[in-house]
Amino acid sequence: MLGRTINDCRSPGRVQLQEDIMRLFAGRFATAVKKPEIDIGVIYTHEQHLMPRLLSSLAKASDGLNRRLILVDNHSADGVEQWRGDAPDTKVLRNSKRLSYSANLNRILQASERPYVLLLNTDVFFDASEPCISKMVRFMDERPDCGIAGCRLYHENGEHAPSARRFQTIPMIVARKFGLGPLMRRTLDRYFYRELDARETWESDWLSGCFMMLRREAFQDVGYFDAGFTKYFEDVDMCLRMAQAGWRVMYNGATYCYHLEQRASKNLFSIDALRHARSYVRWLMKWGFSPDRSARPRWALPMSQPLPQEPNSPDEKQGRQAA
Repeated sequence: MLGRTINDCRSPGRVQLQEDIMRLFAGRFATAVKKPEIDIGVIYTHEQHLMPRLLSSLAKASDGLNRRLILVDNHSADGVEQWRGDAPDTKVLRNSKRLSYSANLNRILQASERPYVLLLNTDVFFDASEPCISKMVRFMDERPDCGIAGCRLYHENGEHAPSARRFQTIPMIVARKFGLGPLMRRTLDRYFYRELDARETWESDWLSGCFMMLRREAFQDVGYFDAGFTKYFEDVDMCLRMAQAGWRVMYNGATYCYHLEQRASKNLFSIDALRHARSYVRWLMKWGFSPDRSARPRWALPMSQPLPQEPNSPDEKQGRQAA
């Protein structure tokens, strides 16, 4: 008798009662611990070859998060139904006509409901061993004054692709457009913050729009993207406006993802090059050659209003007609 343990002395009924109580508390605790929530926005036009790699990598990159995918069908030829199964919770926004990049970003922001919105290009994908999105949400949680954040980027071959940048200057644009990097190394080094360790964290002038996490409270404060920048400089403009409103624009080098950067505007005689030039002219008209965080727009250029959401399903159409 003396050798019996306390567990041996417990009656079956008492053991069952204790187990029931433990299960009850465990269930309540699990309910009380709510997963952080995030909306992830992607614009689909025709990039069918890129979507599987991006969408299949989202789950592990956002481990521990309650994520919702906001998928914009930018009047594509093949539609987006084939991608619905890649995320358990997907909201589809269908355009009845092709819209500009910045207008589609605004559609995502309008449809978002969660504390954070991550805007992704289709040519981005994640390392299965790196919970990048989860780390970025934690980064934002720890910095309540951070309005926009970006992470470290790599090309597919492992080469670093700087995502944090200083505001553009004429010498920098000349160096990039005409391939004069070797002759203007100091200009590009300064532009890409190369004096800083890419694995560290700092405040940046602006961040690449291919991976941009926004705090809902912040963009509600400063407004939507300036849709006058149809493509290019919409991200630069948003970052400057955030900083002017007192929100920090931050680069987080502690996590990373991959970007298959196309740089379509690099070809001087392409449509994208023309769009880039037009956007830069608009930027100069709005902010001048040397903008800073205390600057105000030089000219009161109109900012296109965000588009009203179009009905995205027959049920939604009927509901609006009935109203």
